[in-house]
Amino acid sequence: MQEVREKEFREQQERIDHEREQREREEKESRDRELEQREREEKEREQRKLEKEKERERQIEREKARQAVERATREARERAAVEARLKAEKAAVEKAIAARQRAERVAVQRAQAEARERAAEGAKQRAERAAAEARERVQAEAREKAAAAAKSEVDERLKAERAASFAGENRQKNENDLESFFNMGARSNSTPKSRTSSDPAFDSQFQSRPGPEGAQWSSTGTSSSMKKASSTTNIVDDLSSIFGATPSSIEFQEVEGESEERRKARLMRHQKANERAVKALAEKNERDLQVQREQAERHRMAETLDFEIKRWAAGKEGNLRALLSTLQYVLWPECGWQPVSLTDLIAAASVKKFYRKATLCIHPDKVQQKGANLQQKYIAEKFLTFSRKHGTSSIQRSSFN
Repeated sequence: MQEVREKEFREQQERIDHEREQREREEKESRDRELEQREREEKEREQRKLEKEKERERQIEREKARQAVERATREARERAAVEARLKAEKAAVEKAIAARQRAERVAVQRAQAEARERAAEGAKQRAERAAAEARERVQAEAREKAAAAAKSEVDERLKAERAASFAGENRQKNENDLESFFNMGARSNSTPKSRTSSDPAFDSQFQSRPGPEGAQWSSTGTSSSMKKASSTTNIVDDLSSIFGATPSSIEFQEVEGESEERRKARLMRHQKANERAVKALAEKNERDLQVQREQAERHRMAETLDFEIKRWAAGKEGNLRALLSTLQYVLWPECGWQPVSLTDLIAAASVKKFYRKATLCIHPDKVQQKGANLQQKYIAEKFLTFSRKHGTSSIQRSSFN
C-alpha cells in the first residue's frame, strides 16, 4: 500500500514537473515570437528605407540617362548630316563603278555562254558515245542471258525426261515386284503342306479386283490357307493404297468356320484400313476446300486490288524509275522495302540495283517465309508480273538515258 502511494506521489510530481516545463516552453516560445515580430518590423522599416533610397537613385539615373539621350541624339543628327553628304558623294562614285562593272559583266557572261555551249556540245557527244556503248553492252548481256536461259531450259528438259524415264522404270519395277510377289504366293500355296480348302468370300474379293493382281490371285487363291489369305489381303490393301487402286472391300465380310480370334484380328485390320482411307479422304477434302477458299478470296480481293494496282501503274508503263520511286504506295510496311527517291535512280546501275532489291524483297518465297497473308501474296505476284513485263525494256532504256 505504501508503494502504491509512493508511486502515485511520483506520478503526480512528474505531472507537475511536466506542466511546469510546458508552461516555461510556452512562455519561451511567446517571447521568441515577440522578438521575431519586432525583428520583422525593424527589417520592414529598413526595407522601406532602402526602397526609398533606391527610388531616389533611380530618379537620378533616369535624369542622367535623359541627358545622355539628348546628347546622343544631337550627336547622331550631326553624324547623319555628315554621313548623308558622304553617301551622296559615294553614290556618285558607285554609280560610275557599277556602270563599268555591268559592261564588264556582260562581256564575261557572253564569254561564259559561248563556253557553256561548247561544253554542252562536247558533253552531248560524249553522252551519245556512252549511250551507244551502254546499248551495245546491254544487248550483249541480253544475248548472253538469252543463251544461258536457253541452255538452262534444255538442261531442265533433259532432267525432266530423265526423271520421267526413271519414274517409268520404277513403276515397271514395282509392277514386276508385285507380280513376282503373287507368283511366289502361288508357288508356296501349291506345296504339299498347304491345305486344299479355300475361302470363297475371300477369293471373290480378289477376283472382282481390276488389273493383274485380281487375275493372279484368282488363279492361285483356291490352294491358299486362311492365314495366308488374311495376311495377303492386308498386304494387297496396303499396296493398293500406295499405287492408287480402290480398296478390296468396303463392308466387312463374315467367313464361316473362322475362329473368334482370327475374326477379331481381321476386323481390326479392316477397321484400320477404313480409318486410313477416311482420314486420307478427309485430308484431301480439307485441302480442296482450302484451295477453293483461297481462290474465292483471291477473286474477291482482285476486284479492289486490281483497281489500286492499275491506278498506281497508270502512266508508268516502261518507266521503271517511276515504278520504283512509288512502290511504297502499294506494298505493306512489313515487307522490308525502303522508299527510294528519283534522285537515287538517276544512274542505270542504281536502277538495276533497286530493281533487284525490290524483286528479292517481295519474292514469293520471301513473302511466304515472313508469314504474309493472301492479300499481300496477291500484291507481290501482281507486282512481279507487271515488273517482268515492263522492267526489262525499261532497264535497257535506262542504261543509255
